[in-house]
Amino acid sequence: MYRLLILVFSIILISSCTSKEKPELRLSADIYDFGNIHKDSIYQGSTIIKNTGGTPLVIRSIEPDCGCTDVSLSKMTILPNDTSLMNFSFKTFNKYGKQENYICIIANTDSLIHLLQINAYIEE
Repeated sequence: MYRLLILVFSIILISSCTSKEKPELRLSADIYDFGNIHKDSIYQGSTIIKNTGGTPLVIRSIEPDCGCTDVSLSKMTILPNDTSLMNFSFKTFNKYGKQENYICIIANTDSLIHLLQINAYIEE
């Protein structure tokens, strides 16, 4: 009986100490800078989302903070060590000067929310 209790306790202890694999989202860049661009135009950009974790990464939603930005993703579920291409367009209509916008990526990761910052300076 004593050996059985030690065996059960050991199994519980070992299973609680092992790390559980989780998905991890990594962007190829946290900031995308268009630099100096012209007004009344549409500019295209992209970044790569990589799952560096051990379980599938599920993108729940992608939300730009401005109606001037459109986003598309090549796949919403990313397997471990795989990638997905995120394309976005930035419209400069009725905008001038320094611009700082964000794309919010919500996923099944520990931090839940990830941001891509988009910068530009729109010349007149």
